[in-house]
Amino acid sequence: MKIQVKIAQIYIMLVPFITAFSLNPWLPLPLLYMMLVSIYLLIVRRLKIFKEDLEIILIVILGIISMFFALDELGVKNLNHICAISTCIFLFYIAFKSLIHKFKSINILASSFAFSLAFVSIFIIIEFTLSNYLSIAISDFIPYGEELEEATLMGGSIIRPRGLAWEAGHMATFYELALPLSFIYFKDKPLPIVISYYLLVLSGYTLLFSAASFVALLLAILVSAVIRIRSKSSIVLVIGIVMITFIALSSDIIRPYINETIGVKLQIFLDPSQRTTAGMEVNDRSDKYQNIYDLFLTAPLGIGWGTASQMAVDNESFKGIMMPESGGFISLYGEILIASGVLGLLLFLRFIIKKIVRLVRLNSLESQLVLITVLALSMHYIFIANYWFPMLWLSLVLADHVYKNRKITT
Repeated sequence: MKIQVKIAQIYIMLVPFITAFSLNPWLPLPLLYMMLVSIYLLIVRRLKIFKEDLEIILIVILGIISMFFALDELGVKNLNHICAISTCIFLFYIAFKSLIHKFKSINILASSFAFSLAFVSIFIIIEFTLSNYLSIAISDFIPYGEELEEATLMGGSIIRPRGLAWEAGHMATFYELALPLSFIYFKDKPLPIVISYYLLVLSGYTLLFSAASFVALLLAILVSAVIRIRSKSSIVLVIGIVMITFIALSSDIIRPYINETIGVKLQIFLDPSQRTTAGMEVNDRSDKYQNIYDLFLTAPLGIGWGTASQMAVDNESFKGIMMPESGGFISLYGEILIASGVLGLLLFLRFIIKKIVRLVRLNSLESQLVLITVLALSMHYIFIANYWFPMLWLSLVLADHVYKNRKITT
């Protein structure tokens, strides 16, 4: 058991390396590490597929079946995407769930979340300082898989740090996972230590300027607090969160920051003419969401994994609908809808909602903190489609583990 705990703790420390030091975009360090772990689990006969996880496997199968609705458009991208989604689900969800299945509590992992989050925050602060004040780019010294351009804010006066990912918004997903869970480790620590730690962590998080992450995490905390209203103190907590949010939004000091994050993204979404943000050309999100809607109406049963990417490479259309240049849909839910159809999306939503409902029914600190991570990541994935990141899958594993252990103890 001690060996498995150490393996799990090392994995958590590697989770934020979603791009940095990767061999290529499809082989980040967490994935390579879990490949080795899965071999170990097979050798010691601890790799298990639980009955409740057949739904997520069925979603992958539906996406393979749906390729028959677009046979003329198939190519190598289909094989790439099938391998990618299958590998990520197997390693990040099934294998890690098997690894921690016998753990008595997720508390033994709390220190790893806390230390990893502190490391990431220090890295981001150093990167921000070097790039903005010394004109030194971290990407010149750390491999990211490909050469990356600078992302700027406020008319180019601020260079946005990316952390250990290609984009700052991607790095912010790790905060959605680890920030709530780190509190398990610090809940009994002296107040000065707690304040110092979260000042460091929140500083790093703030420097990412991730609008989607800020909104998702704030809504997750608020929803979790509302769900837990059972006493006067919980009502006070909800009112406090709302008041702090209102003060932050109305403050002259914070308003420029809000405008550069949430305000800019809203402007791009609502106004197709505004196509440049953070110094980088971006595809208009509204166009991509429109593509999802049009493709859904045309092929409600899906067109298979990677078909959209293949058509983008071949510069082809599907029944008159042109694919976005990148072939992606900037939404995991949109990606699943187009790949596996409406049935696949409904199964995925059921898969996540069932875990959320289970967490809501529990009454423990761990369940509430895991609930926040699952809610935040689930909402953030409306705006990103990177299923090869481990954060969402890890949060779902922890949701299952907290529920299982609660059932055993009761």
